[in-house]
Amino acid sequence: MHDKAKSLMTIAVVMVAILSLIYNGYSFFGENSHHYTGAFSQIASINESHYGYIQPQVMDGFTEAPIEGAAVVIPELGKKFKTNAQGLTPVIRVPIIEDAHYKEIFPKTWGEITLIVYKEGYIDYVLFHTHVWENQSRKGPKILLFPESRSQSSDPMAIVEAPHRLWVKQLVEKFKP
Repeated sequence: MHDKAKSLMTIAVVMVAILSLIYNGYSFFGENSHHYTGAFSQIASINESHYGYIQPQVMDGFTEAPIEGAAVVIPELGKKFKTNAQGLTPVIRVPIIEDAHYKEIFPKTWGEITLIVYKEGYIDYVLFHTHVWENQSRKGPKILLFPESRSQSSDPMAIVEAPHRLWVKQLVEKFKP
């Protein structure tokens, strides 16, 4: 009989806790339910509940004058943005995408996206591993486009943004004897 009373008391305490959560605005199946289920997801490539902000700036590679009307594509979003007179895109909300390659070695503290930039008359440009920090807004990176040569076609410029120098230093220290 004592065990039965103890079980009923446990159920009552759990029910009170659940009702208290609901009363204080916690929603089990509301519009934010993907945040709760995402916390338990094993998918490492995109965690939809974590975002950062980025505002690339596109400039002429020789004069450093802003380029208006350049297209900035973020493949991870499947979206294209245009630059204004200052060469800036709007502030763009992007998911934090973990570089899974380093997850077990030495995790990075930022996410990475790809930027594809093009404007007629300029060489196409791709920036791989563009850094995005959770809940932070980055003005940049500054992207320098160079005019196309009239005499020959040009391959796109492929650039890789290196990991932050402090992360690289810590990585080296971790594996140094």
